[in-house]
Amino acid sequence: NLWNFSAAMKILWTVAALACILLTEDSFAAQAGNAEATSEPADSKVHVIEYEKFHRFIDRHPLVLMEFYAPWCGHCQDLAPKYREAAAILSTADLPRPVVLAKYDDSTDSQRRLRAGAEDVFNFNAYPALYVFEDGKHKRYTGGREAKDIVLYMTAISKGLDPHDEEAKLKPGLYKEMADYDPKVFMELEPEAFNSTILLDQNSIWIVEFYSDHCPFCKSLAPELLKAARTSIQAHGDKVRFGGLNTRIFNDVGTHFGITGFPWVACFFQGKKTEDMAGLGGADSVINWANKKIRDHNPPGSAGPEKSEL
Repeated sequence: NLWNFSAAMKILWTVAALACILLTEDSFAAQAGNAEATSEPADSKVHVIEYEKFHRFIDRHPLVLMEFYAPWCGHCQDLAPKYREAAAILSTADLPRPVVLAKYDDSTDSQRRLRAGAEDVFNFNAYPALYVFEDGKHKRYTGGREAKDIVLYMTAISKGLDPHDEEAKLKPGLYKEMADYDPKVFMELEPEAFNSTILLDQNSIWIVEFYSDHCPFCKSLAPELLKAARTSIQAHGDKVRFGGLNTRIFNDVGTHFGITGFPWVACFFQGKKTEDMAGLGGADSVINWANKKIRDHNPPGSAGPEKSEL
């Protein structure tokens, strides 16, 4: 019996020792995984900043793009390789002012002190949040999340240019990217064309969509608006025209006309916004609304072969 007891104790001690080894390995693995999530590769040009060094880092670099992130955030993990690529490109770019990319782990209480009390100057509630620091002053980054978008945006700021104007030169617009794009049916607008075409047109009503190229609903709505434009123009000729403006890039125009969301469809006639469309739906709802606006305003444009309303 004594021998059996001794053997049983040896087995228990062996099991306990194995459990300790496994727990230790798991602990090391968890620590390694967490370190990997918060650190950068040795050759990365992205600076990892901690609370104590944050203000000193900002003071030392006149132009910084700072990512506030959390290691567990899936969107942050998706952004990481693109952010790293942009940092590498910008680190070797010949710019008037060097651009530095950095990241700050905002997920812990000690780190979140940066946004606590008197220092609560960063208004965000989701990760990743990107801010541009220029000569110590900060503003929200409003560019795209691909490496090329980040490079273009920060290059423009370094050169003292409006990043959205520079982006607009390279981005054709949501509708121009569509295979069946025809400006005679649906015009992709920029502020200059908006002012010279829509606001000065005395003969046609304009059905204008204010959209964002980052908005999934805007992208799904685009084919419906093209269909509505073709049907309406075939029925009414140039009494009605259609267009779209990327208000994410040309935000000033949207703000001027009280646009507060995407997609947003409005009617313009003889230089004025006359009505916003409520209950935006598919092609049929837009066609019926356009027909109603034609009846309301009776524009003098030449009519096409009139057809019955849907």
